Amino acid sequence: MAEDYLRRRGVGEWGGLKFRWSENLEGGMWASVVVEVERRDDRWIVTRLDRNREAIAESETGFRALP
Repeated sequence: MAEDYLRRRGVGEWGGLKFRWSENLEGGMWASVVVEVERRDDRWIVTRLDRNREAIAESETGFRALP
């Protein structure tokens, strides 16, 4: 998702960029999940992985670039 996002915007330098994906889940042990990744050299590194027992606000779900 992050690479597609960057390509569509014509961003050439990806190093240090951060992105988040979060969503609410139905049924199962977790109510929501948050994943953050950062570009380091030529790899994407997961910097945050949260599984929560409570849902997050709908306004906080989806894919987004982080400052």
